[in-house]
Amino acid sequence: MKSNLGVLVGGTTFVLFMMEGIIHFNMGKDTKTSEKEKKNKGFSLPKKHELMEIALIVGIFSVLNGVIVNEVKKVK
Repeated sequence: MKSNLGVLVGGTTFVLFMMEGIIHFNMGKDTKTSEKEKKNKGFSLPKKHELMEIALIVGIFSVLNGVIVNEVKKVK
């Protein structure tokens, strides 16, 4: 099976940027809560609809990143 660098890069980008997006979601959520509430709340996932929005945006840019990597690889 032929290795496709773009798919590998796109998949890796998606996983890492999804983790980053969820971390940023929690950081933003915490700015809207008091110090007392912050101590009682831990890390949480966004609601399903918000998670799908994040995944869609990250997915689009991950695919673009994979395509760009493949095109740059062809030029070399």
